[in-house]
Order: sequence, then structure tokens, then C-alpha cells
Amino acid sequence: MSEPAPTKPRPSAVAVRKRTALVHRIVRFAVQITFFILAPAAFSGAFSAVKYAFGQIGVAAPIEITAFVLLLLALLAFTVIFGRFFCGYACAFGTLGDVLHAIPRAICARTSLEWPAFPEKLVRVLSLLKYVVLAGICVACFLGAWSVVSGYSPWVAFAGLLSGSLEGVDAVAIAALVVVALGMVLRERFFCQFLCPLGAVFSLLPVLGISAYTRTRAHCARSCGKCYGECPVDIWPDADSIAHGECLACGRCADACPLNNVNLVALEKRSEEAPAAEDARSAEAVHPARPLRKTKETWRIVRGTGVAYTLLKAIALLVLFWALGATRYLPLFGS
Repeated sequence: MSEPAPTKPRPSAVAVRKRTALVHRIVRFAVQITFFILAPAAFSGAFSAVKYAFGQIGVAAPIEITAFVLLLLALLAFTVIFGRFFCGYACAFGTLGDVLHAIPRAICARTSLEWPAFPEKLVRVLSLLKYVVLAGICVACFLGAWSVVSGYSPWVAFAGLLSGSLEGVDAVAIAALVVVALGMVLRERFFCQFLCPLGAVFSLLPVLGISAYTRTRAHCARSCGKCYGECPVDIWPDADSIAHGECLACGRCADACPLNNVNLVALEKRSEEAPAAEDARSAEAVHPARPLRKTKETWRIVRGTGVAYTLLKAIALLVLFWALGATRYLPLFGS
């Protein structure tokens, strides 16, 4: 009688979480590249509607429902429902920043170097710059002066790169793009957090609970901060925080949490009975990356960091872009 084959040991909770996070990173990068190829001009198209609206207001003319306006309205509605998924996954400029910042991250990962972090207070101050940029552009459009300075914009140089030619692009625009690119190398999501005017618009929108990440602070491991450390824009996953509008809906905070304590608002309610661990290391020993005890009211639709939910949002946004003529290489409505 043959002996039964030895059973393979179950992977540890930490290993499972790391593997899941790796899968999420791969899926996210695949989604980003897809949108970079198929809808690279979605950002400029949507923001063109903002500039158009203020230009029309400045000359007391009616705002017509153009293709750009429809694209902006669709993105605003999508952001209210799904959070800033466009910023985290579908914006070509954001993808460029992720690729550029991956260079120093890869160097640090293979060496003992530690990439310098921006002080938290400095980050908060610099985060206000995008509202200044937004206000400045809107005022220029309102006064009819945007056409004078628009040629110096880094977006013009970026559009030239996407088209494969910088012919006719002003040297100032190229220099501005180089400066922004250097900022992207130094700081993850540099442009998105500090300079993006469309991101400033999105950050002011409310987000439904199905896409707003939050944590139960009483269940956090003391001296942990892994969610904050993994966040590309340095915010805590607190839905009641004034900084929550900066959330890019990437889900990396949920992947990093050793207690599965970062979830979607209203999609998961946790019992207040579970004690907090002393630190992140003991957190994984006391509660090894599994959900804490839940009450009978607990309910879950789809976890926001799940691959299926990410792909669902990506497909919905891509179909929306396709229907609005904001995609390349796709038949029917695509341009």
C-alpha cells in the first residue's frame, strides 16, 4: 500500500498578501499601458472642456455640448462613482510619471539606498499648487489670454512626443516638460499631486462609498503606517479626512495593510471588539493578514483592490471613451 503524497504546506498569510499585491501591480500596469496606447489624449480632451467653458463665460457666450464637454461630464460622473480611477489607471501623464519614478525605485530596491522623502508639511503646501494652476488657467481663459501662453505648456510638448514629432513646439514647452519629468523622477506622482489642474477638479468631487478607501483606526497596529508609506500621494486612508480627495483609487494601501483593515466605505463593517496590535510585526502574528471578526451587519460586494473590480472599472471607462470618440485604433467611434 503506497504512502499518501505529502501535502504541501499552506503559504503564510504574508506570502499570500505579497503575491496578491504583485498580481494587482501587474494588472494595474497592464491597464495603464492599455489606456496609454488607446486613449492618450483623454486628459487633454477633458481639460479642454474646462478651458472652453471659461472662455465662453468670458465672452458671455453659451456653452455648447461639444465632444470635449461630453468627455469632461462623463469623467466627472465616473469619478463620483468610482473615485479618481482615471488618475490612478487611465491618465497618460500619470502613467508617464509612474514609469519615470520606477527608475529610482528599482535602483533603491537593488541597493541599500533609500530614496529621500518629502517632508509631510511640504507635501501639504505643494499640494495646493494645483489649485493655483487651475485658477490661473481659468482666469487666462476667461480673459481671453490663454491663446497667448498656451504654446508654452508642457502638455503641448507631451502631445508632440505622443505624435512622434516636436516640430513647431516651443522650446519653453519642451523645457517645462523636462522640468516636470525630473519632478516625476524625484517624487512619485509629482505632477498629479502638485500641478495637475484636472486633478484639482477631481479632488473637489464627492466619491461614493463603493470606491472610497478607509480604515478602522481602532484596529490599526500601533506604529505601523504601512498604508501611508505605500500611498503614492502620502495620505492616510481616512474617508473623513479633508485630504481624501487626493486618493487615486490605486488600492495600494489595502494591499499593504497586514490586518486587512483598509477597505471600502460602507462595504465592510468591522466589530469594534478586536484589539489593536502593538506594532506591525506583532500585528501579523496576532492577526495574520485575515479579516478581523465581523458583526452580522458585515457585507461585502467586491473588494476594491480586487483584480475583477479593477478590470470592471477599466472596461467601463474604456467603453465610455470609445463611445465618446476618445480612443485610438478602435473601430466605430474611435478616432
